[in-house]
Order: sequence, then C-alpha cells, then structure tokens
Amino acid sequence: MPTAEINGTEIYYETHGSGFPLVFVHGGYGGLGTGAAPSNPAWLDQFTDHFEVVLYDRRSSGRSGFPEAPHTMEQFATDIAELLKHLGHDRAHVWGTSAGGPITIQFGLSYPEMAASLVIADTAPWLTEDEDIKSRLRERIAVLEADGGDAAYAARREGGTVGLQLFAASRPAADEAEKQQREERAAAIRAQLAAIPRDVRIAKYAGELRTYGAYVDWDATQSFGTLAMPVLVLYGTGDTVFPNVAWAALASGHDNVTYREYPEAEHGITGAHPEALDEIRDFGRQHTPAMAG
Repeated sequence: MPTAEINGTEIYYETHGSGFPLVFVHGGYGGLGTGAAPSNPAWLDQFTDHFEVVLYDRRSSGRSGFPEAPHTMEQFATDIAELLKHLGHDRAHVWGTSAGGPITIQFGLSYPEMAASLVIADTAPWLTEDEDIKSRLRERIAVLEADGGDAAYAARREGGTVGLQLFAASRPAADEAEKQQREERAAAIRAQLAAIPRDVRIAKYAGELRTYGAYVDWDATQSFGTLAMPVLVLYGTGDTVFPNVAWAALASGHDNVTYREYPEAEHGITGAHPEALDEIRDFGRQHTPAMAG
C-alpha cells in the first residue's frame, strides 16, 4: 500500500490516471466513521482520462496515521501541499466534498500558488452554526486533552455521541431506499465495531475528536472572498448537514467564483446529480494550466 511520511504522520494515498493532478479531499470527520479501507469513489473512471487523480486518507482517517497531537486546519492544508511535493507536483486542482470542503478552502488560502483551481461541494465555510453542537464538542475535546482517550471514550456513556453527524441522524429518511441504506450502514458499523479491539476503538475516537478540534472554531466566511484562483461551489439548498449556507452571497461579486445551486437537493449532490460530475470535470479541464504535460 502506498504511504508516505507527510507533515509528521503516515499518509495513505493512491494515484489513478494521467494528466494534470486533481486531489480529492474526502468527507467525514475521521475515526471509525471513515472506515478501515474506504472504497474508491464511483466517479473515478470519469476523471482518469483527463487527470491524475490523487486519492488520500486524511490524518486520523481510514488507512493513514492517527497522531496523538492536536489537529489544525492549516495542518490539514499542509498535508495536501506536502503530498503533492512528494508526488513531484507543484500545482493541482483540489476538490473537497463535505468535511473536505473546509480543508480545500484552507489549502487555497495557505497555498494559493499551488492551487490551479478549487472545487467545493456539499459544504460550508464553517463547521456548524449550532452553538450547542460546538459547545459539546469543545467539552469532549477538553476531556481528551486533559484526561486522555480512555476518559473521552468513557464520556460517551454519559454524554452520548457528539459531532456533526447528528444532523444526518436526526433527519427522517427521504424514502424507503434511504431508510434501507441507513439500516445497512448501521449494521455494517456495528459489525465493524464488534471486530475491533477496545483500545483501537479508543484511539480512533480520539482521532475523530482531534479532527473536530481543527474545525470547531474555524470560519472562512470573511476570508473566502480573498481566494484568487478559479473556484467552483456546488450546493444543494435542501442540505441538512450544512443547512442554509449563504453561498450565493459569498460568491457574489467575485468573478473567479462560479456558484451552482441545486434547489432542494440534499447532501451528496454528485451522487444524485450526474451533471454535477460533468461540471466538475469540465471546470478542471478549463482551468488546467496550458503548460501542463
């Protein structure tokens, strides 16, 4: 399995196809929620004729390392920059979905010279506007920092699960197909947990909390407008994970930002709207530097 020591931790990555590099920044907030061996995205074959697609597991996610130190959004952005250098690239398109969106924005802010373009889908320039969720996250992260992973994991019994995934859990299933998908996913998670030793579950949960620590007070509402590279934003107005994001207002007046709104669409636009994938692919091709080999 291809891994590299990136920014102080072991990062798992894969490359597919050929052409100008396109880095995909996956969603999820780390820990067991990202799975032990995530499958390749369904859209991959639609992009490999045009790009060298770089897939990687973020720190404290999937098959990458789970470093026992606080995480920051700048650190996540630097992971991308250092991975690109490791692969011999000095520029790339970067596409972030859901929780990968903020990292993509931060990459554009921190490394503008390396960002040929950004694609931001199903996300927001902040974690959540729900102060209760943020407060509960800060409390649990504080337990981790003060008393360690065992104490933070034990706090789940009294304080329950904390995190943005509660949005999706509280929304009624849209139809029987989604209900069945949820039940199957829940069963798969239970089976996964049963097969994992307790000390590993604790370590993975600590990684999830450290990941949330990078997001909980991060907000790019003011700095988003300073991005100078081409940016494509895709957002469904029915998104219940990141509800009521004022992307239209944030994109307004910025000639480098293309905003595409999907009325009433739920979280996961590219899965439900294949035309969104066409737009992402065409946007990348349009903004691929002319000198790229």
